Amino acid sequence: MAFFELPTDEELSPEVRQTLEEYRRLLGLESLPRSWKVFGRFPKIIEGRFTAFQNLSYQSRFPWEARNMAVMLIAHAKRCRGCFTGARTQLNKLGIDEATLDAICADPGALPLKERDRLFVRYALKVATESADLQPKDFREMAENGFSKEEIQEIIAFAAYWAMNMVFTQSVTAGLQEE
Repeated sequence: MAFFELPTDEELSPEVRQTLEEYRRLLGLESLPRSWKVFGRFPKIIEGRFTAFQNLSYQSRFPWEARNMAVMLIAHAKRCRGCFTGARTQLNKLGIDEATLDAICADPGALPLKERDRLFVRYALKVATESADLQPKDFREMAENGFSKEEIQEIIAFAAYWAMNMVFTQSVTAGLQEE
């Protein structure tokens, strides 16, 4: 028996149903990820995650393709299957085939992006996976590569959002598994 149970639609408040539907619609998904719906009984979690998604991940000055490549690589490094699959689905919609995505995972330095977008992905991956090792020189390097302080903070926020989202996704995945 699984530890968590998915709530029925009837158990969700109208506000939660509306927020979950908006999230699904914004990503162009046919169905809502279980990692979101399982928290439907807790409106503050749904509200917080959705607000963070809108402010830290969805609305960005960095291109959609670069953001999804960053998510795919962060998820690959953190072994978050759900986020990895979701990012690849978005990249497939942009016309990037599976062989290219496999090559990117094998060699993240060979991203088929403009240089600035490659740097965004590299820095987002570093922040998400090596935040304990960040030094002032890392931020100076970002600035020397043309990123403003505001852009660097946006990279940090993007990485933080996805690290948080991966905790939710991985925890729910474990909690929904049958023993």
